[in-house]
Amino acid sequence: MRANHHFVAWATLLILIISTVLRHRNVHAFVPSLPSCSFSPLHVSRSSSSSNSGRRNHDDEDEEQRYQAALAHNKIRTDVKNFLTQRAIQSFIFLLVQCRDPHTVRWMENTYEFRNMESYHGTGAFNLTKWKTWDSILDDMLHQPKDCVIVQAKRRGKGHGGWSANNPYLEERFVEFRIDIDPVSLASRILSVREQIAREWMEDLVTLRTANDQILDSYYDMGRAAREDESSSSSSKDSEENVEQLVTPYSGIDEKQRRVFDRNAMLMLTSTMIFKAFASSPQRQGNFDLLYLLLTQESLHRVLREYRESGDEREVSYEWLKGFYLARVGSFFDGHQDYGRADDFLEELLLAPPSTKELSSSRIGLIDPLRIAEDIITMRSVVAEEWKTEIASVPEDHMGLRKKLLSKQMGSYDPLVEQESSTPRSSLEDENDGVFQ
Repeated sequence: MRANHHFVAWATLLILIISTVLRHRNVHAFVPSLPSCSFSPLHVSRSSSSSNSGRRNHDDEDEEQRYQAALAHNKIRTDVKNFLTQRAIQSFIFLLVQCRDPHTVRWMENTYEFRNMESYHGTGAFNLTKWKTWDSILDDMLHQPKDCVIVQAKRRGKGHGGWSANNPYLEERFVEFRIDIDPVSLASRILSVREQIAREWMEDLVTLRTANDQILDSYYDMGRAAREDESSSSSSKDSEENVEQLVTPYSGIDEKQRRVFDRNAMLMLTSTMIFKAFASSPQRQGNFDLLYLLLTQESLHRVLREYRESGDEREVSYEWLKGFYLARVGSFFDGHQDYGRADDFLEELLLAPPSTKELSSSRIGLIDPLRIAEDIITMRSVVAEEWKTEIASVPEDHMGLRKKLLSKQMGSYDPLVEQESSTPRSSLEDENDGVFQ
């Protein structure tokens, strides 16, 4: 009995051991070994790296698309031929007001969504999304039907024309005038104004380049004179004032009174106008000032683009100038502006102190506003020469529109003429005309 009991105990223990082994074996049968685990650290690192790389490439593509969209917009925004059309229309509206024809002005404002064009002093008056080329508005006028405006004027009535204001039996009487609007005729007259302004701009661009080339010499001369005056007036200065003097030679002058260079551009224009045999357009000084402003903005865009394409070499200058420009674009370039804003912007840039900035590659970059201003001034001379070539072709550009005008006025307008007459290529198609925002 004892032997049988001992045998049963060992048999029971053996059964328990076998069942335990089988139970653990079944559990581990569904657990992969560590080397083949799909969640190993090496596999996770590769997957994460691939995902981050794909996301980075996608972000780079989005940034490049935004840059190209901004580039295309700014080509339209700073196109000198677009701006020439704007100033031609503004000058024409001024002439209409002087000739006491506000009704035609109102028709143009309502048709093309203009606002306060007579008094607007800025470079971006058009809806660039709708009117992308210099001839788009003028070409649209050729397709506008003739219109008329009915004007009512009180002939007599209460308190008018010497009649009593308290007479209840006096009836109001009005007289109506019909004013015809011929868009084709308006387009022809605007083209004539545009050609006159283009001839003036050929001379004005030469004047602007001459004044532009004198800015740096004037800046150095005035800075040297200011330092000599301050050193002679106060011989003893502490170290902090000396450091401030190195940053800007005009630290002792009120910021509103600072003039870091002579502003001779408008003075040169006035001298040129005095000795001209023919009268200038009515808004030539305003045209000159805004042409100077647009020239500065276009040059700044090109400098920014050059810095961006230079890569790490000009990375710090690109980032700093981009921030400096975007912080001031609304107050110096967009919307209605005061006279002299081009010089104001350059003066503020020259007054900015040198500084340093840490780059993404843990390097320290030096920001030199004077060097940046020199690049912009040099670029302005280059752009002025290019614009002279573009403006010289304005009469040739008008040939296609004048052919349509003649057909319209002769009453034999043929749509085939519009297809056959080749509109001159706009400066927007020039791939080398790069700008940045």
